[in-house]
Amino acid sequence: MESVIVKNLRPEFEPVAVVWSDTIPTDAFQYKNGKFGCVLYLFAEASTRGRISGGSRESIICTGGRAALGFGTDFDISEEQLDLHAALFSKGLKSANNREAYQAEIEAAPKSWRSMYEYGERRHCSAELAREWILHEFPRYDIQYKYVLFKPLSRTSFDENVRAVVFPVNPVEFSGLVTLAGSVMRGTDPLRAPQGTDCCSISAFAYAEAESAAPKAVLGMLGSDGRNVMRRRFRNDIMTVTLPAPLFLRMEQEADDCIFQIPSWKMLVGR
Repeated sequence: MESVIVKNLRPEFEPVAVVWSDTIPTDAFQYKNGKFGCVLYLFAEASTRGRISGGSRESIICTGGRAALGFGTDFDISEEQLDLHAALFSKGLKSANNREAYQAEIEAAPKSWRSMYEYGERRHCSAELAREWILHEFPRYDIQYKYVLFKPLSRTSFDENVRAVVFPVNPVEFSGLVTLAGSVMRGTDPLRAPQGTDCCSISAFAYAEAESAAPKAVLGMLGSDGRNVMRRRFRNDIMTVTLPAPLFLRMEQEADDCIFQIPSWKMLVGR
């Protein structure tokens, strides 16, 4: 795909298309079934190394990762799982209703996860608020496709089932991209910054925005987990802006006659 946005923005890192598909290329990167791997690294693999990557219900064993990609939501499949995830998303052990059961989860977790389980992700100040988020705020999808692919945008075709495009951006690129998004939308708020897991900001929340009457861009990598991925594969100053497919296409139409062509922008980026 020859993107007009990319041609004008000239981003440092490759944007990544999120594609629903029933097939995956034989040379694509994916995790072995049963082996844990973070969805964020699938995205990073596509952006920084130019590799198509992807996941399925079988290869993504993280409950949050499956939910983020659209492979069903198991956070509240039982009262025990709801209590576990409400505690995990808030203050960990101190938030758990059944502390004995939660302590067992901590001990059974891989060593690298145990501190996260013990202290929680602190996305919510209480388990009650986390429960409300799980039950009523989280965008739920159970898609009828086998795979979700992360494809370098330059290796993606317009006729593929693209659901969103993720731009890893520095502060200057961020300002230009959000200004372009706002220029094709009514109102004063072109960007959504949802509270939730970082993998959701590049997938599920963007899916939901695509279905709204006025899709917004989605700001991502706001949690410590996401920031750690950005530090290892990108830089500390890199964020993500995910464009739902309808918004991306509308911005593509405008990108040759927008902020990227004015003198002050060209001075800002040194052109």
